[in-house]
Amino acid sequence: MRKTVKKQLLMNKSGDEIQVALVEEGRLAELVIERPDSLRSIGDIYLGRVHKVIEGLKAAFVDIGQKSDGFLHFSDVGTTTEDYRALIEDDDDDENGNGDNAGEGNGEERGPRETASKASGSGNGQKNGKSNGADRRRQSYTQMIASKLKPNDSILVQVIKEPIGNKGSRLTSDITIAGRFMVLLPFGGGQIAVSRRVVSRKERSRLKKLVRSMLPEGFGAIIRTVAEHQEEELLKKDLEKLLVKWEQIEEKLRDANPPQLIFKEDTIISSVLRDSLTNDVTEVVANSPGIYKETLNYIRWAAPEMEKHVTLYQGKLPLFEGYGVAKDVESIFSRKVWLKSGGYIIIEHTEAMVVIDVNSGRYAAKKEQEENSLKTNLEAAREIVRQLRLRDIGGIIVVDFIDMLDPKNAKKVYDAMKNELRHDRAKSNILPMSDFGLMQITRERIRPSLMQRMGDQCPACGGSGVVQARCTTINQVERWLRKYALQQKVRFQQLDLYVSPTVADPLRTADHNIELKWFLQHMLFVRIKHDESLRSDDFRFYTRKNSEDVTAEYSEL
Repeated sequence: MRKTVKKQLLMNKSGDEIQVALVEEGRLAELVIERPDSLRSIGDIYLGRVHKVIEGLKAAFVDIGQKSDGFLHFSDVGTTTEDYRALIEDDDDDENGNGDNAGEGNGEERGPRETASKASGSGNGQKNGKSNGADRRRQSYTQMIASKLKPNDSILVQVIKEPIGNKGSRLTSDITIAGRFMVLLPFGGGQIAVSRRVVSRKERSRLKKLVRSMLPEGFGAIIRTVAEHQEEELLKKDLEKLLVKWEQIEEKLRDANPPQLIFKEDTIISSVLRDSLTNDVTEVVANSPGIYKETLNYIRWAAPEMEKHVTLYQGKLPLFEGYGVAKDVESIFSRKVWLKSGGYIIIEHTEAMVVIDVNSGRYAAKKEQEENSLKTNLEAAREIVRQLRLRDIGGIIVVDFIDMLDPKNAKKVYDAMKNELRHDRAKSNILPMSDFGLMQITRERIRPSLMQRMGDQCPACGGSGVVQARCTTINQVERWLRKYALQQKVRFQQLDLYVSPTVADPLRTADHNIELKWFLQHMLFVRIKHDESLRSDDFRFYTRKNSEDVTAEYSEL
């Protein structure tokens, strides 16, 4: 039986920024932040325009009006052929090894394609039984979708993953509209699925019958965990609200021109309440009268019995300080996290993955090595999962635990990590610890991590933590000049060299006049200027006559 955890929802408004914190047993577990310049787009529905179709990738790129085109995999293109849907389940893993999410913030309810196929009986059994012709049918499916999607076609799509780095949004045309008790599938074809966390067969059957009797023809639904034991009237009201939203979408589509936003997801307050308000939430606190009113209105409709738990914060200290989680918020940007035992973990972000190193610290000398390593690793496992949730870290995570000799101890750490991940709403996969003490995890990533969204890349190091030595940059400049002089074969040209101030200073204070040296060597007039926007490993050459940037043309390959 799962232990009940005391939870609190703290809603903090500071200027234009809204922060919503989920606190478990007095410690910050999750933090959602929204600013005007970083509004969430998960669940937004667009009328997009197909930019290009790449059959080799089994995907299309769709213009939805964002900076980069959205990515629409063929497996996310709506179709009524369930056999094809089941066959491509294995192909649907993206670069993070994770599936899609049905309804923002719900790790328990999967995407409509996945849930619908399970509800209709298609899935692994079907794939294993028909494996001989799978490749041909998969290719046939690819060709079928590719033939349907043509450049400049209009298509209704929904964002299921926000842009990350240079990658555009991940899109689907299997539209879903998330409500409090269910997720509406406008193209669901009458299919109904129930959250796996509703374990009672009798209750699952009751919910299916109720929703089936309410659903209009052609619609489908995913029944969420919070619908368990709810009255018919509440389910009906939730469905009516979702149907009204769909009618508004249809109305807007009549006069829409791609690319155009058709439907915007609920506000951050409504969506967090929708996804996080469960029976174990003992307190909901807001420091803003506006947020307090919005929260109260939502709870009066969705969970009137919890109205008594909603309060407007009146404390003298800021909300997060008053509840003792301000330090946890500040720690999000720290790469080093201390453990109570005296050990610590280091969290490093790379382009491909997140690497976490576990260290015993000052705890190392206090006990036998094996026992010490086990206790530190077990404590680290709990803290690592908390940090993954808190920082919203997704993708591939590799944890380097302290080496242990006994395989049974490695199994204990693996079991502890699995147990902690059960409290995480995001879907994750975990592999047992390797002989090298490494544990691999993939965690669902639907938006950039909190650090990526709330932090700026260091202008000096570009996020690497290391800057190139100034002498190396100066050597690169001199090689560039030598190459330019050889290829141009025109003497006495005038160039402006722009470098970082950290590089310009040693050039100007050198024992000899570097500009005169370059003139005597290459017969070029070079004037050194500094540009604070340049990193220490970068430089730019411009012709003084017409200010043309000639750097790339003569850079070394």
